[in-house]
Amino acid sequence: MNIFNREMSANLKAFIIWSISLSLLFLTASSEYSVFADNPTVADALNDPTLLVFFKALGVDEIDIMSPQGYLSIMSFYIYLPLSIYGALIGSGIVSKEERDKTAEYVFTLPVTRKKVLFSKLLVALFYSLALTLWVILFCYWAFGRISSSDNFAPFMVNLGFGVFLTQLLFLSIGLFLSSVLRQYKKSGAVTLGILITTFMISMLTQITDKVDFLKYFTPFQYFNVNDMLSGTFRIEFIILTVIIVFGCISGMFYFYNKRDLYI
Repeated sequence: MNIFNREMSANLKAFIIWSISLSLLFLTASSEYSVFADNPTVADALNDPTLLVFFKALGVDEIDIMSPQGYLSIMSFYIYLPLSIYGALIGSGIVSKEERDKTAEYVFTLPVTRKKVLFSKLLVALFYSLALTLWVILFCYWAFGRISSSDNFAPFMVNLGFGVFLTQLLFLSIGLFLSSVLRQYKKSGAVTLGILITTFMISMLTQITDKVDFLKYFTPFQYFNVNDMLSGTFRIEFIILTVIIVFGCISGMFYFYNKRDLYI
């Protein structure tokens, strides 16, 4: 049995559902954008103090939201969060599902090592995560680019795709690590999502007040924020930190999963 092909087939349905759902979301958003693009009346309405507080929490209070990249900066919440959730779910689920579905005894008695099984699962998780990110970025580029053009739109989308994928990769690796460490495999998904939601709330808090600015090092959602996407600049310390976390989690997955007892 080819583990890689088995996992590709097992995760295809979820990938298609996520792709269609996010496509519908951004198609709707682009339709809304077409209504008020270049409409000064709407631009004035968006200066409402209540909305400005919300925009500040997202870190987009000083962005021209009438441009496609500006509007997508506000919508970045709907890009970063779902794709990070997808990464967390596929990361925590692709390993633990063998115990959940009671197939661990069959899979791990095949003439392949645990390391090879884990490596195949890792490749599948990386493939689908990258594929979903590329699909969302390309779909958004088409959906919003057909309404309003901008010289900075294409570079922004490239930067956004880079930042989103690294954020998604980080939560994917955390999910993989937790699914290999936690004795109760059912908790890996919940714990990973708990970490994701907590760090997202911390991210919003760091945008509202400078008093907790140090917390940005504890939330991946601040490693590659929309302001970096617009300016095309990335902070090297956050890239290095991301690489360290991802490498550490994946290495930990291989180490601890080889040593743990499986629930079969």
